Amino acid sequence: MRIVIVGGGIAGLSTYLFLQKELSPTIARDPPLEMLIYESHKVPKRSDWSEPSLSVPSSFTHGVGGVLGVSPNGVRVLKQLDEELFPDLVNHGYPVKKFNFRNCHGKSLANFPVTDFADPPLHTILISRQALWDALRKRIPDAVILCKRVSGVTPGTTSQRPRIQFADGSSDEVADLIIGADGVKSVVKRAVTGDGNSDAYPAIYEGLVGVGGFMPSSYLPANEPLGTTTMTFGPDGFFGYGACTTVPDISHDAISTCAPGPQAVWWSTYSLKTPPQKDGINKDDIVHQLQNRHASWKDPVIQKVIQEVTIDSIYPTWTTPNLPTWERDGVVLVGDAAHALQTSSGQGVSQALEDAEMLGILIAQHLWNGLNNQREALQLAAKSYCKIRMPRVRKISDYAKRLGDMKRKKGFIGERMMYLFMWLGGRCMFSLSTRALDGRSPRILSKAEIIRPSAPLLLSEEHTTRDVVALRGSCDQKSLA
Repeated sequence: MRIVIVGGGIAGLSTYLFLQKELSPTIARDPPLEMLIYESHKVPKRSDWSEPSLSVPSSFTHGVGGVLGVSPNGVRVLKQLDEELFPDLVNHGYPVKKFNFRNCHGKSLANFPVTDFADPPLHTILISRQALWDALRKRIPDAVILCKRVSGVTPGTTSQRPRIQFADGSSDEVADLIIGADGVKSVVKRAVTGDGNSDAYPAIYEGLVGVGGFMPSSYLPANEPLGTTTMTFGPDGFFGYGACTTVPDISHDAISTCAPGPQAVWWSTYSLKTPPQKDGINKDDIVHQLQNRHASWKDPVIQKVIQEVTIDSIYPTWTTPNLPTWERDGVVLVGDAAHALQTSSGQGVSQALEDAEMLGILIAQHLWNGLNNQREALQLAAKSYCKIRMPRVRKISDYAKRLGDMKRKKGFIGERMMYLFMWLGGRCMFSLSTRALDGRSPRILSKAEIIRPSAPLLLSEEHTTRDVVALRGSCDQKSLA
């Protein structure tokens, strides 16, 4: 059996690791299982580049780049993937207990919890994308990842397996399952939703761009409570900052708050009608615009950053439109290829991790049942994966779009209404939305918890991730139709 993953980012690596975890004890290795990852770029490991300077604010330019928040549901998925990966994640990031929402006039509007409701609770982890990527990458053999650009994918037929085409003109390759983890402008998506040549559902530019980078944690307010990330909103944009590392050489967990390490992060988002061109940005002009946008904002940290920062990159916000399906005849999508979310969701990487775990579990389950040949089992697993995952992601996407509007330029009345919404939300609404996204609902069965059912375990579109969790300890006696 041959499985090929297109894309070597966080979604692709985590999918490989979950498949390896779930399939290793599940299927007979005759024929043997072969899994490969095709990645178009040679991504440097942390050992290949120097750390950014911590003397002044810097831009995101090193390695994989940027900082992301792994929400409690994502942290819990990583913990289920590998108990050793869990402390690696926490020790290279920073546990965040709450977001402090402020307005540009210096007033605190609300403290929004970003901790789940489990026992014990887990916090959100703010971590550099490179550190998370490294933690996953070092668990995968070098020989598995091939630096080769995929130019096209052809779904399978009743008589043929799906095929992969390459940009260098080399011979096509076939696989029993092709997994598209190649991001928001996915090539694999074209095969799932169109004819393979044109993109029937192109990525949507949301009219928002971001800049950001690292800074010394000494810039953070001395009186800021531990485990806090500050997010400031104004009439013409957004500015956030917080610690993204913990104190080195000390073991931490995702349950306790702790003192910041040497590195913190800052980022700013604002409206821009047309997406910037990669080769046409004026770095000095971007800094000048940043300074003008936030010149009157009443926060000493923001003022210090904008006066000292240099900027090398700008990041437009692209999202994936709602797709009719994520799978087709032996081809399936995960992560941003299926559902690139607004950054305001705080769920981008966590939903990719949920995809990886769910797909791995369902493939293992369908192969173990043995009711179909391997190709049919893989296709049925992909269909079950879509029926379970798509409704949940759709709800998160709709919620994130409403939050994303708060970062757009607005007039006097719109600004005041935004502040009122945040103030009220801190007291009632946000706790409800947090419960909808907390670590309980996506706590998916891990390999050790897949109890082999005496009858086939069938999943319909009415069954959610939570239903899969409910099977813990009883799925040897149940059959869901």
